[in-house]
Amino acid sequence: MTAVSCVLPVYNGAMYLEEAIQSVLRQTFPDFELIIVDDGSTDRTGEIIAEAAKRDRRIISLRQDNAGIVAALNAGLRVARGRYIARMDADDICLPNRFAFQVAYLDEHPVCVLVGGLVEGFSSAGSEGIHSGGRHRRTDLKCFPPKVAVSIHPLIMIRREIIEQLGGYRNLFPHAEDYDLFLRLVPFGSIDNPNEVILRYRRHSEAISLRHLGAQERNAALAEACAIKEAELKQAVAANANVEAIALKIWPSWLLEPYVAFRIWRRIFNLSERPATIPSPNIAKIALSLNPVTLFSRRYFCLRVRIVASLVGSLSRRWLTIF
Repeated sequence: MTAVSCVLPVYNGAMYLEEAIQSVLRQTFPDFELIIVDDGSTDRTGEIIAEAAKRDRRIISLRQDNAGIVAALNAGLRVARGRYIARMDADDICLPNRFAFQVAYLDEHPVCVLVGGLVEGFSSAGSEGIHSGGRHRRTDLKCFPPKVAVSIHPLIMIRREIIEQLGGYRNLFPHAEDYDLFLRLVPFGSIDNPNEVILRYRRHSEAISLRHLGAQERNAALAEACAIKEAELKQAVAANANVEAIALKIWPSWLLEPYVAFRIWRRIFNLSERPATIPSPNIAKIALSLNPVTLFSRRYFCLRVRIVASLVGSLSRRWLTIF
């Protein structure tokens, strides 16, 4: 059995794809396959994949009509033979020790179901620092806002038998399929981000995570709410119902909408280049809301506290950077 199957979905990613492929092929850990799923690209992506596959037998090339990242990921999972599944994006760069480090970690930590690590963010302007993408080590859906253990999606390595038990990725929360996966992994084990830099994470204006940042954060919030009532969510899916209706049963709109706005603000406030298409929410108005419903809500009070803490933390980091 192959140790690692690396799944790389791509759509019109010709600009950076060759560099991403080569970074995987240069891994010091030898026992892996690279499954590249071309999601109906119309640029030179197909040619780049074909040329790379001719040079290296470890590359498995798949092509499908454009159906989105979830369909592409699941197509890759269906042919994967590895004991572990690694993710990779077409615009990032693996460091040479990535697979070796993550395989050793999963072998040595049986309670860990998914391992990430640290990334070095970078853009055309240079380095953007080192981070893990996660604020919490364990998921807690009983508090508000919830605490969710996550990793940076193109960085993860997961046990194949677990993701197979889950049925792969779901298309319920567009642009937040990774967040949905992290929530569904809670019963199976821990999500760990060891203190090791193993990926260079590229920031650029065409990145999916920036182009769809607003939808991504909204759907991540919906995924959190629905995870609290997973049984109801499954029934709703079976009945082809709207998942947002499930979320609104758990968090009413007067709570959900400010929370979504806070998530969006938190993301864009710390970006070096703010997307022009996403207006910054008025976070002060949310924090100072005098609506009687919000004034006497314990959950809204917790949201106010989180907003103030984020403001203080973000401003402190900027002040330290300046001085």
